[in-house]
Amino acid sequence: MSSPSFEVSLGVSVPPSVAPDFLGKLPYVSEALTSWAFTSDSRDRLRFTLAPERAGDAARVEEHIRQIAQKMCHNFREFQPRVLAQRAARPDVSREDPHPALEAGGELWRYGKGRYGFGPRLCALIGFFDAACVRLAERFGAQRYQFPSLIGADTLERCRYLKSFPHSLNLVSHLREDFSSIQAFASDARFEGRGLTCDPAGLAPPECLLSPSVCFHWYAWLAGQRLEAPRVGTALGKCFRYESSNLSGLERLWDFSMREIIFVGPKEWVLAQRQQAVEWTTPLLDEWGLGFEVASAMDPFFVDDFAVQTSFQLAFDLKFEIRADLPYKPGTLAAGSFNHHQDFFGKAFDVSDARGQPVHTGCVAFGLERLALAFLAQHGVDPARWPAAVRREIG
Repeated sequence: MSSPSFEVSLGVSVPPSVAPDFLGKLPYVSEALTSWAFTSDSRDRLRFTLAPERAGDAARVEEHIRQIAQKMCHNFREFQPRVLAQRAARPDVSREDPHPALEAGGELWRYGKGRYGFGPRLCALIGFFDAACVRLAERFGAQRYQFPSLIGADTLERCRYLKSFPHSLNLVSHLREDFSSIQAFASDARFEGRGLTCDPAGLAPPECLLSPSVCFHWYAWLAGQRLEAPRVGTALGKCFRYESSNLSGLERLWDFSMREIIFVGPKEWVLAQRQQAVEWTTPLLDEWGLGFEVASAMDPFFVDDFAVQTSFQLAFDLKFEIRADLPYKPGTLAAGSFNHHQDFFGKAFDVSDARGQPVHTGCVAFGLERLALAFLAQHGVDPARWPAAVRREIG
């Protein structure tokens, strides 16, 4: 049975800069959705298909798609990205998708949607990039930290993450401390089709979630403190963001490795550190032979916050991304970012500077698997084609 197709008028023209985020939100509309695409150059109409047995959901799906478009576009103003640095890909750039070669060579193993294992050479490449990031952190005098993969729901609430990014959350539960519930689970729980089937009454309310970022942990650590001098910390962590059908190879993993360098102090100092980070990172990207740009960007906020939050971010240059070329497909890949959070976390966690004012915070974040993918996409999987600086380190 073929999938039924429908077309919806959005009631607005989705701006080019919003279109990728809008399309990226559609997997969360309904489990019945199987495909979607704009049908007009003005991006005011969209065709979608549903699973054959869910054709009756069409009206509800249409309404939700229209609602998302209008909420994301309401009061949004198109912007011209501010570019801080830009490099063209080298002439002999690879055009091959590296995923098939990595899988064939035993360097990449797919366990499920968004879940992969890495082989020795891929591990070495990821380790190489992290070591370079650590050396960058040391230039700032950063102290090393290690944080858990779990993060308290109370911490994420203080960070407004529950409101701003609910679609990407990963809740953690456990069985209630109740003998009957534990016995029932052991007897009845089983994997069926897409997931674990069990009686939800036996589950405890989620106290923790899988952490979506690294720096939140440090702000919670510093809560209630008055810092007599600015602080710099660095940590490597596993981050978890659920992205539904957007999960695709090393571009979008359900869990990924992030190295962060975190700045906490007065506004002028944090901004100066962020600018220094851009200036010190650019030569690294050049050394790795990457085609990229560092340009202003916006986070994928939930639809209710999207227009206001993104406009605020862009107006104050709060986020710049490293956008690396992926020659085997259209578009670029965000492999890192330089962020200024203003005094939001200082106020949220009651952290003050030597003057008694809420601290400003900023961070530099590197997605290590994405750096590796961008490198392999541009240079290929054969180490003989890699820049000498990388070959020397990895061997």
